[in-house]
Amino acid sequence: MLRDKFLIAVVIVAFAIGTWKLIREREAQKPHITDTEQFISYASDEAVADAKKYDGITLNYGIASIKDVDTVLGRVHTSYVANPSSVHADGVAAEYGAYVGETIRRNEPGTYWTRDSEKMGEKTYPLHWGKNEAFPMAWCAHRIINGDEDSIWSKYSILKEGVLDKNVEPNSTVKSH
Repeated sequence: MLRDKFLIAVVIVAFAIGTWKLIREREAQKPHITDTEQFISYASDEAVADAKKYDGITLNYGIASIKDVDTVLGRVHTSYVANPSSVHADGVAAEYGAYVGETIRRNEPGTYWTRDSEKMGEKTYPLHWGKNEAFPMAWCAHRIINGDEDSIWSKYSILKEGVLDKNVEPNSTVKSH
C-alpha cells in the first residue's frame, strides 16, 4: 500500500516536471517581438512557410509572387466560404499582408512600414510607398472574405501605376492586427 502511494507520487512528480519542461520549451520558441520590423519579418516568414507547406508554392519576395499570394488566398477564401470559423482570417491576412508589403518594400526604393496610421489607426501596419499609404494586411483580409473581386495583384498594379490619390485605398476600412 505504501509502495503504491510512493509510485503514484513519483508518477505525479514526473508528469509535473515533464509538463513544466514542455511549457518552458514552447515559451522559448515564441519570438519576442518588440518592433514593427520584427513583426513584419516574423509574419512574412510564416507566410512563406505556410505557402510551401499547404500549397506547395515557393514565395521568393519577387513581384510576380504577389500573384502566388492571390492563389493561396483564393484557397483560403474557399475554406472561409465553406466554414468561416475554420479560418483565422485576421492571422492569415496579417501573415500574407506582411509578405506582400515586404515584397513591395524590397522592390520599391524608399518604401517603409509603420505600425500605426494617422488615418486608419493603431496596429494597421501601413506601408508607405511613394505618396501612398497602403494596407496590404487589409487587402489580404478582403481577399479572404470577398474572393476574386479583391485581388491582391490588382491592388498592387493600381498602386504601381500611381492611379490612386495619396492615402486613398480601395477597401481600406479593415484593420489588421
